[in-house]
Amino acid sequence: MSSLSARYDKKKSAMRNGGALLRRVVDILIPFVQPGVSLIDIDRRATELITQEGSEVSFSRVPGYRWATCLSVNQTVVHGVPDQYQLKSEDVLKLDIGVFHGGFHIDYGDTVVVGGEDAASKETRRFLDVGRKTLLGALALVKPGVHIGVVSEYIGTHIHEAGYKIIYELTGHAVGVELHMMPYIPGFLQSSIENTPRFKPGTAYAIEVIYAQKDDSVVQKKRDGWSLETKNGSQSGCFENSVFVDQDKAYVLV
Repeated sequence: MSSLSARYDKKKSAMRNGGALLRRVVDILIPFVQPGVSLIDIDRRATELITQEGSEVSFSRVPGYRWATCLSVNQTVVHGVPDQYQLKSEDVLKLDIGVFHGGFHIDYGDTVVVGGEDAASKETRRFLDVGRKTLLGALALVKPGVHIGVVSEYIGTHIHEAGYKIIYELTGHAVGVELHMMPYIPGFLQSSIENTPRFKPGTAYAIEVIYAQKDDSVVQKKRDGWSLETKNGSQSGCFENSVFVDQDKAYVLV
């Protein structure tokens, strides 16, 4: 086996194992999200779970960021800093979490209703269902040689046809030895599909559906230097998963 082939197999194995590990962490962490629980308690629990699995927190490797998660509530879209805020029933929480495993980052995000989706309004349930299904459809399109624009167009079309807004400033991205890598994967088509890069074997990508009910832009309102909120305060959602592109197919990692 050549050294290049060995490195390829090592990366594939590390990222698939890291994704399975992160899935176990998320499956324990999400039921912990309940009314009265503080954001910082969720973050501490995430750190415990990742450490117990023998892995490392990914996000604390980002310069200036010291938490295991980004926890964004309601109009906060992404990069919410875990603080003492206590969750309330019907809050919409965006949970973004990553692990650094075997030398590679794996990135994942989900959106949940505190108290369960039965506690949410019919419109909120529809809003989240659209984002969840859009991510699943987008992941199914990722294959070696496919243009990234195919995924971008799919995400933008499905979100807009449902009556919602893509957040243009925030995108998916390649992921690997660094958490955020080129190329970026917008949730909308910026140019012709043929002019966008192709998914390459041996690389991994974080596919993200980042959207809002009534706004397509974000602002930094809090003084924490991280949290990004919808400009008009409308509800937001974020669904994300990492995918490894192999020679003939792609593997959803988490």
